[in-house]
Amino acid sequence: MSHHHALDITDTLVSALEGALDLDYAKNHIRSLTDADDNLIAIWIEAATSYFFEQTGRSPLTQTRIALLDQFPFYGVSASCARIELPHPPLQSVTNVQYLDANGVLRSFNDGGSPLTNYFTYTAPVGDYAACGTVEPIYGMTWPQARCQTGSVRITYTCGYASDADGVPPLIRNILCFLVAHFDQFRSAVHEARRGQVLELPYGIETLMDAFKFTAQSTQILRVHGGWHSYAVGPWGPWV
Repeated sequence: MSHHHALDITDTLVSALEGALDLDYAKNHIRSLTDADDNLIAIWIEAATSYFFEQTGRSPLTQTRIALLDQFPFYGVSASCARIELPHPPLQSVTNVQYLDANGVLRSFNDGGSPLTNYFTYTAPVGDYAACGTVEPIYGMTWPQARCQTGSVRITYTCGYASDADGVPPLIRNILCFLVAHFDQFRSAVHEARRGQVLELPYGIETLMDAFKFTAQSTQILRVHGGWHSYAVGPWGPWV
């Protein structure tokens, strides 16, 4: 009797662009008239960018990442059941798909020719609230059988909205500005206001981020025939 086991995707950062918000743009927003706090504001911009990413799973600027699986889903099978949904939309491109064969040799899923022909194709939805992109075998091909080993399947891809601050969607730039302004006004985790009230991060910012967060979540459960592990699947899987 065959068993269908769930596969989890882990995700690791390879490289990322910085500067999702122009320094002068942020200074105008918080009405900073001197250069005294420029270094601090630059740090706040990066902190705001990191916070947005951790809360929504979306990167304002281009990142290169590697998605890792222990096997291909339904290896030897094509069509939608072999499709792999990648985390952190919007997806820009998939650079390569690699896997360890039965002998532990790392192979690329292509013909090895010149020019190179990849045996996979990808779909990259667009828009501010783009859903997760996917990768799957090209028509007539199926996933190979990868070695049963942690991280034996490695998919290198790029994601994010733009390569510079000008390409970041306006609403995301505003969210980053609101975060920078909050860091500027309250230079600690919380701030005690009048009558013992404590002010934290404004709920308005969290509301603005909700749509980016929920539309980035995956509902796909990857499965493999007769796999060797069973995993719980989260919205995006863990990342570093």
